[in-house]
Amino acid sequence: MKNTGMTAADKWLIGVLLLLSITGIGLSIVLFPSQGNTAAEIRVDNKLIKTITLRKGYSEEIRIGGQTEYAIIEVQDGRVRIRQDDSPRQIGVQTGWVSKPPQQVVNLPYRIVINVVSNEASDVDDITR
Repeated sequence: MKNTGMTAADKWLIGVLLLLSITGIGLSIVLFPSQGNTAAEIRVDNKLIKTITLRKGYSEEIRIGGQTEYAIIEVQDGRVRIRQDDSPRQIGVQTGWVSKPPQQVVNLPYRIVINVVSNEASDVDDITR
C-alpha cells in the first residue's frame, strides 16, 4: 500500500498559493475601493437644507441658526460632525465624526439631523450604541 500523505513540497505549494491569494485580495481592496458616492444630508425640522458629497480633500463649515440657538457643522476629508452648538447637553457635538452610512448626528433642541447616505447597497441593517 502506497503512502498518499502530503510531502513538504506540497505543503510549501499550498502555503505560497494561500499567501498569493490573500495578498491579491488585500491589494484589490486597497487599490480599487468601491466607487459609491457618500453624501451627508443636513435636515432641519425634517426639511432638507443641504446635501454635501463627502470626499477627501474637501472641507466646509455651515452655520445653522442665529446668534443664539446655533450649530456649526464641519465637513472635512470625507466625514462630517457638529463642531459646536449652544445646546445644553452637547449630544450632537459629543457624537463626533461620522463618515459611513447609515451613521447620523442628531441635535434634538434645534431639530438638526445629519444622515450619511450612499447610492451603494449596504449590508448593515441597524446600528446600536
